[in-house]
Amino acid sequence: MSCYVQHCNECNIAICKAETNTDGITYYHITVNIGDVTWSVQKRYKEFLELHKKLVNEHTVTKDILPGKKIIGNKDPNFIEIRRVGLEIYLQTVLSFLQKSMPEELLEFLEFHKYDVILIVKKLAVEFFKNGDDYLLNDNGFNFNVLLLYAISERLKLPCPDSENNEYNFSHVLDFCSKFKYLAIKGGNHYVGTSNIIYNKLSFELSSFKNVNKFECYNIAYNMIYNLMTLRNTVRIITVYNSKLRTPEDILLCDNVHKEWSYDMDSSMIWNKVKVVDFSWNEISTLKSLTVLTPNVKTINLNGNLLNTIEDLSPLSYLSHLSLSSNNITEVSNLHTKLGNVICLNLSSNKISNLEAFSKLFSLEMLDLGSNLVEDIDQLQHLSGLQNMNYLVLSGNPVSTVVDYRIKVLGILKKNTSDFCLDNERPTQKELDTVAIMHAIKVAKEGKTLFDR
Repeated sequence: MSCYVQHCNECNIAICKAETNTDGITYYHITVNIGDVTWSVQKRYKEFLELHKKLVNEHTVTKDILPGKKIIGNKDPNFIEIRRVGLEIYLQTVLSFLQKSMPEELLEFLEFHKYDVILIVKKLAVEFFKNGDDYLLNDNGFNFNVLLLYAISERLKLPCPDSENNEYNFSHVLDFCSKFKYLAIKGGNHYVGTSNIIYNKLSFELSSFKNVNKFECYNIAYNMIYNLMTLRNTVRIITVYNSKLRTPEDILLCDNVHKEWSYDMDSSMIWNKVKVVDFSWNEISTLKSLTVLTPNVKTINLNGNLLNTIEDLSPLSYLSHLSLSSNNITEVSNLHTKLGNVICLNLSSNKISNLEAFSKLFSLEMLDLGSNLVEDIDQLQHLSGLQNMNYLVLSGNPVSTVVDYRIKVLGILKKNTSDFCLDNERPTQKELDTVAIMHAIKVAKEGKTLFDR
């Protein structure tokens, strides 16, 4: 990122080329360099003329240093090249003359407001000064990207005084951040505008956010975050999508030097208030660290990761909803000792074929096993003792193609009321009647009476 205040002596400007489009309009391609940061700007001659008038009137720039107009022959390539050189000399001369004061007109012309830390923060200050209260009333009202957070983080390090103009005061930004409750951050591996700045190569910290209860990240580089401490005290919902997390601690301990968890973690690193964890669509292969880092979590969503088994989550005594769809889970065992009192379990789009491990999940109310590899209808016997289960998905399994599949499943599970939902459909009265008849026939064949049952 650019910071003209720190690198004013390293500012260079060149006009590398001029291009005339199909409409006959010529644009001059300006390249701006501030330290290691580079970006390009396209301007027409008339924009140079407008800038020059302002600089002459308000900043005592010499009137005759701008290349003059030409009505006839201004499309001639030789003339355009001569003008390009002249405009380049003009910008370099103006920059040298105004290097210390750097007026807003010149900064805006060269688009510093898109890439300079101070100007980005000033723009934010004005926005929050005018609309901050409205954003705070609407939880989804303002989205931060990595560029904005980087600018805020860098501005915190600068010793420069605040602006005399109240609208530009950095305090408006800090005040807004300290009250904001829904922090959503968007990153990316693409360039910022026309610059050589890549979003996910910008580091940032979040110490200014002191009341966030919902924290979301999309396509970020977690290793570029270097302070999460205040969030650990307030966040209740944490969501990180498409950020190539390999383990939960990649984000939960991203500001920890060692980034390793242990059963005797420093209490300041624990996310005690987190109730919902959603790390879907990453590259996570283990979730064991959640038992320590988020001890009070109620809902865990790790869809679309690389899990191949279900680990022991029994220390999470409040865990009630677990979603591990679209992983690589093939075999599961002793789930009743690993999942405690989970009432909603989503294991759809995995590779599970045996259901024996589910037989003692007596607290289970909802089970999604859609798009797995269950073939044998008799596997459903393992679910027959789950009296609290009122929702089951098996569609997408080979077993769902069995003749009279729904009738057989309802019969095996002894579900004889419309309260039960199979594959997102409640039983019809005809299905319930058929199940009742089949059950009566079975009882008769076994020679039982009403008193025997």
